[in-house]
Amino acid sequence: MAEFIKRQPAQARDYTERFEFKLTVGDNIICQRFFKINNFNEASLRSCELVDVINNCVRTIDNDLKSKTISYLEVFSPSYFNSVEEMNKYYESEVNRNRMRPGFGIVVKDSPFDYAWDGEKPKELSFKFDNGELNSPISDNDIMTYKFAFIVDGREVCSRIWEGMYPAYIRNSIDLTNKRGKQDKSDLSHLNFEQYLDYCIVEGRNDLVWGLIKDICTACSYHSANDYTISEAYGNKTYNNRQTDKELFKLYGLSFDGMTKNKRK
Repeated sequence: MAEFIKRQPAQARDYTERFEFKLTVGDNIICQRFFKINNFNEASLRSCELVDVINNCVRTIDNDLKSKTISYLEVFSPSYFNSVEEMNKYYESEVNRNRMRPGFGIVVKDSPFDYAWDGEKPKELSFKFDNGELNSPISDNDIMTYKFAFIVDGREVCSRIWEGMYPAYIRNSIDLTNKRGKQDKSDLSHLNFEQYLDYCIVEGRNDLVWGLIKDICTACSYHSANDYTISEAYGNKTYNNRQTDKELFKLYGLSFDGMTKNKRK
């Protein structure tokens, strides 16, 4: 009689894609994504095109955070007053009232409470949402170091570091997908102030993650190695791309010196 042997279920295998990007602030990972690159061309690791794309990714992130800062300040404190009397006098003007939108916050320094615009007039809140950030001088603590890196097989290939100065509310809740705070704009009446603030910050913004991945994939999948630029000429000087080390280049069996040296002028 045949003996049936019970087959053990296959063990789940940990698998990670070769390529990733990582956005960090100090030692903290803010956003990390693993992805595939079809028709990956190893020559891209030494190219100026890859450096250009990483720089463009940083500009995209920086511009997004700056734009969110503007939206944040418009809602969080479009106006700042020393007293309730000063606030009331300001909004006696129809021109000033027309600048407001429902939910816009108003800081009143000498009042135990702050206000929000209800569509017609300032409405007293039951709390103070101004933590002193708006009228405090900028300090070194407000300037943070950000890093965006492209990584292949666990090794950093190309990166860009920059210093950004964004409000604490923005830098403490960075979301490149822009999904946090999404609401049905046909009914915003049920939102509290913080929910409305988050809604205004992300309203009309697209998911940045897939755009960043697409740009990196495009730069790393040229058909021929000779399509890449590995040096740039400015005046009588030529600059090679030294973003990546030669050991990494050798790892993929490429001869940097043997490549056609396309130059930009």
